[in-house]
Amino acid sequence: MPSGNIRCEVMDRALRCEIVNFSFARPPAPEECDSDWGHAYGLAARGPAAVLCAGDLVVNQRLPVLGYGASWRGAGVTCTSGQAGLRCSNAEGRGMELSRARLNRF
Repeated sequence: MPSGNIRCEVMDRALRCEIVNFSFARPPAPEECDSDWGHAYGLAARGPAAVLCAGDLVVNQRLPVLGYGASWRGAGVTCTSGQAGLRCSNAEGRGMELSRARLNRF
């Protein structure tokens, strides 16, 4: 996204998005996660959005920027960028809304 605060990349046939700075409460971490928690999210063509246990960040400078008001489609997922945040969903209608102030998995 233009702000650089939300970064996404297709990895393992699913979309992985990360948020650098946020004020929402992190979801509770599972005991088996011994890495960073609450900043990375995944969405595949089927199923719900998932919180990922991830220590690395998406920092590929060659990835295109999704301008505000633009949409992207790939890996069975459609995302729309807006000044209020990013909304991604799959064909099942499952997905996530991600912004500095809010995480909504649906």
